[in-house]
Amino acid sequence: MEHLFENIDIYPYRRTGKEQNKKRVEKPARNLSKRPRFFKTGTGEGFTPVALAIGAAGILLGRAVLLGDLIPFAASFVAASIRVFGRNGILSIPAVLLGLATVSQGPALAGGGLTVLGTWLLTSVVPGDVKRPWLVLPALVFAVTVIVRTTLLAFSTASTYLYFAVLFEAIFAALLTGVMHYALSALKKKAGSGRRLTGEEIFCAAMLLGGLVAGTGDLKLGLMSFKGVLSGLTILLAAMVGGTGAGAAAGAVVGIIPGLAYVVAPAVVGAYSFAGLLAGLGKNFGKAGVATGFVLGNIILSVYLTDYTSLVTVLAESGIAALLFLLFPATAMEKLKTTLGISEQSRLYHQEGSQLKEMFKERIKNWSRVFYELSRSFEQVSSTVGHTPQEQSLQKLLRLTGEKVCSDCTFHRTCWERDFYKTYQGLVDLIAHIEIYGKISPDNFSAELKKRCSRTKELAITLNCLYESYHLNRYWSQRLLESRGIVSEQLKGIAGVMASLPGELELDLDAGEIAPLMRRRLKEAGIQPERLSFVPREGGAGEVVLVHAPCGGMMKCANVIGPLLSSLLEQPVTKATPACLAQEGDTVCTLRFYPDLKCRLALGVALSGKNGSLISGDSYAFFNLKGGRLALVLSDGMGVGPRAALESGITISLLGNLLESGFGQDLAIKTVNSILALRSPGDSFATVDLAVINMYTGQTDFVKIGAEPTFLLRGREVDMIKASSLPVGIVEDIEVASMSKKLQPGDVLVMVTDGVLDAYRGPEEREDWLAGVLEDVAHMAPQQMAELILKLAHTSAGGTARAPDDMTVLVARLETAPKRD
Repeated sequence: MEHLFENIDIYPYRRTGKEQNKKRVEKPARNLSKRPRFFKTGTGEGFTPVALAIGAAGILLGRAVLLGDLIPFAASFVAASIRVFGRNGILSIPAVLLGLATVSQGPALAGGGLTVLGTWLLTSVVPGDVKRPWLVLPALVFAVTVIVRTTLLAFSTASTYLYFAVLFEAIFAALLTGVMHYALSALKKKAGSGRRLTGEEIFCAAMLLGGLVAGTGDLKLGLMSFKGVLSGLTILLAAMVGGTGAGAAAGAVVGIIPGLAYVVAPAVVGAYSFAGLLAGLGKNFGKAGVATGFVLGNIILSVYLTDYTSLVTVLAESGIAALLFLLFPATAMEKLKTTLGISEQSRLYHQEGSQLKEMFKERIKNWSRVFYELSRSFEQVSSTVGHTPQEQSLQKLLRLTGEKVCSDCTFHRTCWERDFYKTYQGLVDLIAHIEIYGKISPDNFSAELKKRCSRTKELAITLNCLYESYHLNRYWSQRLLESRGIVSEQLKGIAGVMASLPGELELDLDAGEIAPLMRRRLKEAGIQPERLSFVPREGGAGEVVLVHAPCGGMMKCANVIGPLLSSLLEQPVTKATPACLAQEGDTVCTLRFYPDLKCRLALGVALSGKNGSLISGDSYAFFNLKGGRLALVLSDGMGVGPRAALESGITISLLGNLLESGFGQDLAIKTVNSILALRSPGDSFATVDLAVINMYTGQTDFVKIGAEPTFLLRGREVDMIKASSLPVGIVEDIEVASMSKKLQPGDVLVMVTDGVLDAYRGPEEREDWLAGVLEDVAHMAPQQMAELILKLAHTSAGGTARAPDDMTVLVARLETAPKRD
């Protein structure tokens, strides 16, 4: 067995003949050298502490028995250790087999050994990059346990109880495999990075510790059992680190798991928990207080519980455990506190923050459900109404006509009872005539209706009057139905945004500490953050959102803030664009830094008012969205001057707030349209030209509402992105025209308002004119390109003073983000 782990290349056979002179490939040695080794580097002599720990744990877990005859820990530990430690985990196999041999024999030992070997063989062939190992490994152990155990039982006269026992052992083994894999992975990562363990990792590690305690079984030294001493030491350490709660919890764990292994009185669980509680109460008095509380707790219950162990045994086990605890090194205790993350200050901070976060998350979920139910109620009303109100209104119209004109007529019974269908059809034909021509007269009556009706003139006047009311009611019913649909979509959007908020609140402990550190370091650098948030993502990366006072174009974001945040996070974080996005008059500057951006955007903007006015009715903005997306928005308000500037400014402000809140592009634009239509119906509107670019993939979504084409310049080829739809604010329900394209580094987007294209007076089509200009200026920087296009538009119009409309040019070039060390 010793040769199995030596740091040498193993060749299972040697070729002869022509193959003998071929050069050996040294790749196996190179690969193995990159893995952690059990043996000391170079010498090949002796085991490392990791190897000794795996061996000792394997022996104890091989001895752990549940419910009298179930041994699920053995195969679980082998699968988890091989998966986590690679070839180094092979040492767990002989250790586990040795432990099994001490507690079982005959068929039970054979079944346990074959299960362990089968688990090892199958685990070894599982690919290293398999997805969801926490699911694959438990399934593998479950399958091996069932196959091996049932096969052995098939060769004997086994009862149904034994088959059920196999099923329970397989279930326990599968669950413990996931727990041990999680625990060993956490301990390995902690050893390499020094980070704290999360709550789930602590729980899994505690389960592993409980299995080790159960593995000591009935091993005794005189009056003392190893199980009692280890249990006591575990409770003492937990009480010292975490106080009363941790001490009581540790007592419950070390009491339950060994209790499952052997027939132990349930009072042991309560005794251990009570001892841990008293030990935690003495935490403020140091090790002496914790040890005293623990010993007192054991003595008190051992006196009153007759089925507990004798007082002499309790005193012996508690005394040895307390002595080992008092000799436990202070440095090791501090490392344990750091690992578990329960130092007094951080524990209270995270406990309060966790309670507040859970309360906030639950409140948000409740509000999300409320909005969703409201949306569903509006949607159900809109879908079930259909044409029923119109049909009912038409029937009411005909009924009122009969009451007002025909109720006292001598032919009433003939027309409305005997010939009801003919009368009804004749009146419907008259209403159809009103819908087409606006009104009717007795001349429009059919010959049969003229023949039977003696009140054609009164009937025509009544139908004309009642139809006006019917038409008005039908119009407002339709508007109400459309409004219900719009409100339903908006409520559903709000519910979706609120439902996603709890996920964003899932900040781990590291995120809770990094934000205050960032704030302090920024203040030291002269940056006063008004709002700072750090949103971690999977893989350790995270986005930083910072709101502070504008620096007046000094580019502190690139020169100071970016490098400082990168050093704190130990990874490069950058903005989506190197340009300053703050506009004149802004009171705050909002920055968003993204990790490991693949691309960035170089921007250029040029604008002017009608006839050279200083006030332009066009507005533009850039919004940094989560997920590495940057939104470019250009809006042209109706007319020119302050009123147009107000409309376009409101449109962009509302749209930006909705996008930053998590609304989708289509729903955000529909919401803005509804607000503008309600605010000033019919007399104001604004165009919307929106491009949302993903800086990781280059995928870009375009939304155009009444806007001019967007020009995509790739090399010297120009492609136009256009759509036809009404501007926002004209009608309540608009069709959002959206397209998607994948941009490549070097691509240039040019967005303009109608004033730029309308200024051209040449023979070509205005879009072809601008496309030709772009082909000639593709090499220019975005700002230079925007200024040149605006200058050419002014020249074509006869000068700035003769500009026929407000003009805005927005240019964006996608570039590969520079690599940072």
